[in-house]
Amino acid sequence: MAVNETIAKLLELKGWKELNITQTRAVEDGLLESEGNFVVIAPTASGKTGVAQLAMLQALNSGERVAYLVPMTSLISEKEKDFEVLPAKIAGAKSSPADWNGSDIVITTFESFYKTALVSRHRAEGFGLAIIDEFHILYDPMRGFNLEKVITILKELGIRVICLSATFEDKGEIGEWLRANVVVVPEEARKVKINHAIIDLSNTGQAVQNKELCKRLLEMAKGPYLVFCTTKESTKSRAQTMCSLLGKNVFKEGDLDLAFGKALSRDKLTSLEEELRRCLLKGVGFHHSGLDQRLKNLVQELFVERKIYYLFATTGLAYGVNLPAKSVIVADTSFYDPSVPSKRTDIPIYMYIQMAGRAGRPDFEKEGYAFIVKKKKRDNVEKYLDGKIETAISHVGRDDYFRKTILELIYSGRSKDKEIVKFFENTFYNFQSRKEENQLVPFDLFSILKSHAQYLYDAGFIVPLGAPGNKLTDLGEVTIDFLFRTFSFYELTPFITLNRILETERKLRMDHNIIHMISSLFEGACLSKVPREKSEEIISFYEKIGVPVSDLDSPEYSAYAMFFGWMENNDLSDIEENYKVYTSQLPQVASEMGKLLLLYEKLAQKKNIPVPKEFRDFRDRIRFGVTEEELPLIRLRGIGRETTRKIRNRCETIFRKPPLNYKGSIMDIFAEMYERLGEAKFKEELRYIKGVGTGKKSAKILELVKSRLKK
Repeated sequence: MAVNETIAKLLELKGWKELNITQTRAVEDGLLESEGNFVVIAPTASGKTGVAQLAMLQALNSGERVAYLVPMTSLISEKEKDFEVLPAKIAGAKSSPADWNGSDIVITTFESFYKTALVSRHRAEGFGLAIIDEFHILYDPMRGFNLEKVITILKELGIRVICLSATFEDKGEIGEWLRANVVVVPEEARKVKINHAIIDLSNTGQAVQNKELCKRLLEMAKGPYLVFCTTKESTKSRAQTMCSLLGKNVFKEGDLDLAFGKALSRDKLTSLEEELRRCLLKGVGFHHSGLDQRLKNLVQELFVERKIYYLFATTGLAYGVNLPAKSVIVADTSFYDPSVPSKRTDIPIYMYIQMAGRAGRPDFEKEGYAFIVKKKKRDNVEKYLDGKIETAISHVGRDDYFRKTILELIYSGRSKDKEIVKFFENTFYNFQSRKEENQLVPFDLFSILKSHAQYLYDAGFIVPLGAPGNKLTDLGEVTIDFLFRTFSFYELTPFITLNRILETERKLRMDHNIIHMISSLFEGACLSKVPREKSEEIISFYEKIGVPVSDLDSPEYSAYAMFFGWMENNDLSDIEENYKVYTSQLPQVASEMGKLLLLYEKLAQKKNIPVPKEFRDFRDRIRFGVTEEELPLIRLRGIGRETTRKIRNRCETIFRKPPLNYKGSIMDIFAEMYERLGEAKFKEELRYIKGVGTGKKSAKILELVKSRLKK
């Protein structure tokens, strides 16, 4: 299809009158006439998706398949909607790599494409074009590592790459690495201009700065507001402060209760969830990783629907999510950088620009504002308004990332030194390092690889085989298999520690100790402790086993709450109240703990350590949060934790008490009840258990009881 025909077709499909400045400039620079790579750097909400659609439409009409790569799974569905007008079969949120070959457009994450291209290369071959959205992720110390590897493998496959970015410095360097034409669109191209300013609170006492900030927001009347905070606790505390300044509710309590009930499918809210509910009544929300994902989705939906006027959120919402904020407030200018442990650092300028870009979205607003808060006189916040964006630095060179990449390559079958070297030669890391001038020690990629390979050998991840190359040990294979399945960001050290413990103990633990150990080693399996609150029960427990009270923190509180609360099927609100941990996200944390216990089990199997059949029950109790006697019920599809608790309570308060006096476990009671009463009356008893009724749950329980009686 000719250039003009492609443009005319897209205008027709989208209902546009003409291309905007971003799309026009990309076309003028050869987007539709060249087969080379492109980097399009343009302000947020200036039409970069339209650039992608032009290239995609031309590729599709040439019989080529397209991969559209995004940093987060939450963006996949959004992009599916953007591309549904294109004449193509799309593999999106509900698809897997097995569906790729039959699709014209595949929308997936950086990590998923990288893993598939590395391990199942045939599924990634055949794409003619790859669009990389949110290309500025390359700056990010964690996710930038995966993006760089994706681009490296796209270069290997010879797939045309078009990168879309809101911010990027050193445009010449990135263009040279990608051998790409770099199209730069000025800020003026943004449909809704953003006005940047400072909210100066440096003359306000620190104790009342949050209140003063909220007052300023009220006075400015430039909402809806999206307020970025760098800690979970500050999102909540600022939302509470804002609520204290507002008058009547904007929600009816019944409507909000209905929305929460539909999202969570349980009766009681935790104290954190109750606080969120109270804030939402006033049109104020907070959003952070400590909340159940379903509640985070609800908060985003309410903000999109303009039912929330003030949203306080951590920086996760800065990437990709299209929210209708007129004004963005950057309330904190320092944060805890995972790459700089135990130290707060200034937020980078590129991150500020990314957050500010959430303001004034053209689908919702005609004007936009970005304010940065100055808390102390010495704070140099002015640099965010007129400063130069940082230089993008490759993160593949970080020790742990470099070593993981070596393990991934060996896992995929690239076991020989020359194959590993070839991959690294295509990385941004190698490109930048070779260009670095005045190095004290000349850059030598092979020597660096040897050094990291030696570490992996000493740590027990690989075995060198000489001419055949390298081989993963059992530890290496199990570790990379886990990391590829979960796409988690854990470092290699916790896996080494867990492996050494197994080698020393030669048995699988099924107690509080293993939960505590995993909570301590892996952050994703640990609940956040409620700040400044203590549980005397937990303090007493750890004192008895010799753990100093001064050492008690989130891992200790989390492990205790999981073992003595969650696994006993206590209500989340009671666990939060009694054990002082935030439990809204406990189901997700427990799921992660279950995955890590499966890793623990696989390591044991590799060492020929016996795996007791009870270990599966232990894992399932952690995954589902139930007692041992509830396991048969929770394993039935559709019988959730809440229902099993109600069944257990019915047994404790009715069936085991006079005059019925049934004995044994829940299943023992049900079996005896069925035989004594007959099927009809047994079903009648189930009917009276709240949450069971006479529908599918009742039928499944009945079938389970009958199958047990046949044995």
